[in-house]
Amino acid sequence: MTWRQKARPIIAAVLAMTKGQDERSIRRALREAYPFDEREMYPYKAWLLEVRAQRRLVPPSVRHGRRHSCLPGQQHFHLEEAIHDP
Repeated sequence: MTWRQKARPIIAAVLAMTKGQDERSIRRALREAYPFDEREMYPYKAWLLEVRAQRRLVPPSVRHGRRHSCLPGQQHFHLEEAIHDP
């Protein structure tokens, strides 16, 4: 089980309990519910990523663990086209 998978049900429960509350209360509850030892290294990063994903603060492609270069608002740069354009 990954760190994010371990964090997922805890974060979901906290968000369900704090639904409709102000931002400060939600953040405090999430901070207090942190289940891993210290807030450092990859476990903490995974926790923060899952919090952002469940709160819909990141695009869906990142939310599902897939990073794409075609996020909304980004332009594509194709090297082949740049080489062949005069």
